[in-house]
Amino acid sequence: MRGAITYEGRRYYVSGKDAKEVAANKALKLKELEAGKKIESSMLVRDWAKEWLMTYKAGSCNDKTFKDYEHRLDAFILPEIGHIRLKDVKPVHLQRIMQKVSRMSQSRIDKIYQCLGQVFLVAENNDLIAKSPARAITKPKGTSGTHRAITDQERQVILKVAETHKHGLWVKLMLYCGLRTGETAQVKICHFDHEKKLLYIDGTKNKNAKRYVPVPDEILEAVKATKKGPFEYLFTNETGRPIQPHNRGRMWQSFKKAMHIEMGGKLFRDAILPPCLVADDLVPYCLRHTFCTDLQDAGVSINVAKELMGHSDISLTSKIYTHYTEASLNNAAALLQQYRGENAEKSTGKEV
Repeated sequence: MRGAITYEGRRYYVSGKDAKEVAANKALKLKELEAGKKIESSMLVRDWAKEWLMTYKAGSCNDKTFKDYEHRLDAFILPEIGHIRLKDVKPVHLQRIMQKVSRMSQSRIDKIYQCLGQVFLVAENNDLIAKSPARAITKPKGTSGTHRAITDQERQVILKVAETHKHGLWVKLMLYCGLRTGETAQVKICHFDHEKKLLYIDGTKNKNAKRYVPVPDEILEAVKATKKGPFEYLFTNETGRPIQPHNRGRMWQSFKKAMHIEMGGKLFRDAILPPCLVADDLVPYCLRHTFCTDLQDAGVSINVAKELMGHSDISLTSKIYTHYTEASLNNAAALLQQYRGENAEKSTGKEV
């Protein structure tokens, strides 16, 4: 069923499933038209988002939460709709945003959904729009965890970039040895056993975090090439101290920027020119998660994988608990080497 209203000499049409809904939509349309006349019609979403952030969030939440809201806007929302006039935003625009983040963790999806709802509800309350378009969108169901394994395409790009990038060894160590980002800061040259091809990880997260893992030859060769002393840290910042959380964040952002370029993206004034071709939810922990899935795909038993991952609770990897032996450790190394060799052979078509 359709209906129409005339406003300032122009005809506008609305629809609804029955006369009651048509009447309600007429009233909403009239309110929207009147609001558009009273409020600056050229206001863009990005301008309103900044106003909303500074007026309703600055001072009302701690600095960490404020930066989180700012990140949601800058990374997920404004690149998609920031250029659109506020009153022109439709539910379909917001649903596209939710679709693009549908592969992320449920926690991140919830936060982006919440941010959209708040931005447009406050705009409605301020009579900037007749009705919030966020009311009509649905929230996708994300992954149950906070991270994921990398895709085959991402693996290919990561390994290609790692060949020349200054932080390539750092990235490959997480991918091939399953280190947490914090654990990479504690790695010393003496932790590598070149004869047995093992790495001792001095983890501190739990009692099981201290562990040995097999190391590929290419990692061992790269470590030798650093020519550092046995008690020096493998990864250090500009002051020579172990890398701190903010250092690791910058290292990862630099690596993702290089991935963006490798995938055909461009930079403007040393910043990524949108759209970023690297998935927003690709974080360093994805490399550790991939190490675990590689163990599984390579045929390493799940109870051995539990030890190699340094999990504190066997329920994270298996219902059965068994400590690994030296033989099982050597077997894990052999299986991984065989698995990666077969994959490399398939991708290149050449013998490895």
